[in-house]
Amino acid sequence: MWGSPSICVYDWSNWDRFLIPSIWPKARRICANFHETAQEVAGRLPRKTKFLLIHLNLSVMSPFIPEASKFIDVLRQRHVGVLNCLPPDIRKRTIQSLCRDFGLPSVAAPLSGPDEELLIVKTDLNSGGRREQLLSPAQKAQFNLAVDSWRMKSPKDYFVSRRADLAADIWNDPTLVVERYVKNPSGRFFRVYAAVNAVVISEAYTDTLVKRMEGRIRRHNYFLWRQGERIYGDPNVTANLPPRLLAAAGAFLNRFHLDYGAIDVVESEAGEFYMVDLNKTPFWGDENQPGLIEHLHLGFSKAMQD
Repeated sequence: MWGSPSICVYDWSNWDRFLIPSIWPKARRICANFHETAQEVAGRLPRKTKFLLIHLNLSVMSPFIPEASKFIDVLRQRHVGVLNCLPPDIRKRTIQSLCRDFGLPSVAAPLSGPDEELLIVKTDLNSGGRREQLLSPAQKAQFNLAVDSWRMKSPKDYFVSRRADLAADIWNDPTLVVERYVKNPSGRFFRVYAAVNAVVISEAYTDTLVKRMEGRIRRHNYFLWRQGERIYGDPNVTANLPPRLLAAAGAFLNRFHLDYGAIDVVESEAGEFYMVDLNKTPFWGDENQPGLIEHLHLGFSKAMQD
């Protein structure tokens, strides 16, 4: 099997069937604890650890790492690089706010607009907030979450509606977010996987209103690399991908400091590309995408050699 235990994964819940143990099977799992200091984490790492990957399956990581920059500095003094520590918040409102800050298109929906405009309603928390719903009342308090049950339980509850049909309580529910519904005639959308400087872009097609990269949808993978904001590869490969997609994904990955994760991207009829979901702990399950895991493994492997 690939790899060595020189990568440790700082994980809180359970990483079984997630993507990272498939990419780096010999990684050592370090169980995360609330409000643990960087010195305490460093003291639990094996001596030959080169990288610590933050793999917290939650939308906000501050109860685990309240000061990301200080955490990174302490580990760096121990000659351990830290991956995925700087993006501390992947809630959907945060992602759209950052898209605006980065000069990228945003799907954030204003309160007023045309009655016939299609909007999509989701949870503000990642992946339907499923992991947060399993927290105890005391743990929810650590994340400033409501103890009561939420209106939506999973991404399967997301729905598309005309603006005129959305009640005020949807707009006023802090657990939900309303976004503009973006579509194109072919039903094409994308998922961008990143592992340090390795990138895989999955191009997929579906007729469903709420698009998900799952099941037997038509899908093709492109194996690429990135340097700064530039995503590149064989010219014969990149020629099949829209330049605006490569530019938007490269800008977001670099400015968000995403070392590892997956971004869902939707395409408008006008050829604009919107980052709509970000997951720093991608699930994998029984997926079979030839070459994808091998390419992402190279991203970590090359980082080891630098």
